[in-house]
Amino acid sequence: MIVLFLLSVAAIVTVIDLVTGVAYVWLSDTESSLSTVPREVYGGAALFVIAVIVVVSLVNIARLAEGGARLARLMGAREVVAGTTDPLERRFLNIVEEMAIASGVRLPQAFVMDREGAINAFAAGWNVSGSVVVVTRGALEKLTRDELQGVIAHEFSHILNGDMALNIRMIGVLAGIVAIGSIGQFLMRAAGEADDLRSAIPFFVAGLAVFVVGYIGLFFARLIKAAASREREFLADASAVQFTRNPDGLAGALDQIGASGAGTRIIARYAEEASHMFFGQSVNVRLKSLFATHPPLEERIRLIHPRFVAEDYRHRRAAGLALAEAVASAEPSEPAAPAGRRAADFGTAWGRSATQSLELVGALDAGKVDYAARLLAALPAELRQAVRTPDGACAALLALLLAPKEEVMRGQLAALENAASPSSRRALPRPRRSRAT
Repeated sequence: MIVLFLLSVAAIVTVIDLVTGVAYVWLSDTESSLSTVPREVYGGAALFVIAVIVVVSLVNIARLAEGGARLARLMGAREVVAGTTDPLERRFLNIVEEMAIASGVRLPQAFVMDREGAINAFAAGWNVSGSVVVVTRGALEKLTRDELQGVIAHEFSHILNGDMALNIRMIGVLAGIVAIGSIGQFLMRAAGEADDLRSAIPFFVAGLAVFVVGYIGLFFARLIKAAASREREFLADASAVQFTRNPDGLAGALDQIGASGAGTRIIARYAEEASHMFFGQSVNVRLKSLFATHPPLEERIRLIHPRFVAEDYRHRRAAGLALAEAVASAEPSEPAAPAGRRAADFGTAWGRSATQSLELVGALDAGKVDYAARLLAALPAELRQAVRTPDGACAALLALLLAPKEEVMRGQLAALENAASPSSRRALPRPRRSRAT
């Protein structure tokens, strides 16, 4: 990567010197050639180009110093708050929490790109503590829970394996060699607005040449990103299967990218600069064997799930979605239990022993979904709302651990005065005052 970067700088400097020499000969009144151009002209042009590359790179690195949250917002993403009522966003937050536990890393911030209908995602940050996971709205809407879990697990691999810092640093460094094209555009615009056409022609030609040089920078930038990204994508796919223990989820997500027609193309302003960070190819490129930042979908599926059959999976997927829709639209077979009914009462209604219940784990049917709906309906609405926030969930856990005897509960609450957060303490029940007090 370093060699490719140095070669790109050398190529840009060489072409800029050539353009500068041609412009000098054109504007010179005496007969001259490129060999007679003063060395100071070539040296000045070279120093100018190197200065532009360095300054633009440093500015972009400084702009991203805030970490993953800054990049997420530059991409047009917004943070998903813990109290969101959007069911798709709640599912997203739950999956992020699951993968944080599975991978053993700190819980990152979650962001969603509302304006992106494609299926894609990325993770960013200078370190684990400042990491973020970003998904497109299309991924939330078009993927099943298992498929989205595979995508999120893939991004957690980038967090765990330290790919994020390298990816952000590449955005800053490579911005310098791509920025030369912007200077060429400025020169062409200035020449087009000049009054003297004859004197403006050399500047227009020089601007066009510099603009072409910008594509040299883009060529090397894409080559560097492709070289750095492809192997890391294979590692992230393998880690995702390790975290989820479900190769169908990730393979299904990759299959849906090609089957649904949604693709992975991102329309955000910085899609090109961050193309190496996404779950799938975020920009269209030619010569994919050379410039693609991601391996072909079929190859990724084959490596993580050699026995994956797309037709069979799509049939099972459609059947599962149809069952979920039917269950969601069906009315419960029994009225909801009253709010005061104890959860333990449902154990006898289930009518099975512990061993029989254990054998049914993982087998989903309409009856179980209906039972779960009735169990949730038995919980007070204020409790369901409270556990959607970190403090509320903490308070609910603490309340479950409180002893029924008031004298023991008083000791527990006294111990929590310095341990629990103020909001959690306020949500806890208070023992009744005795007659003596």
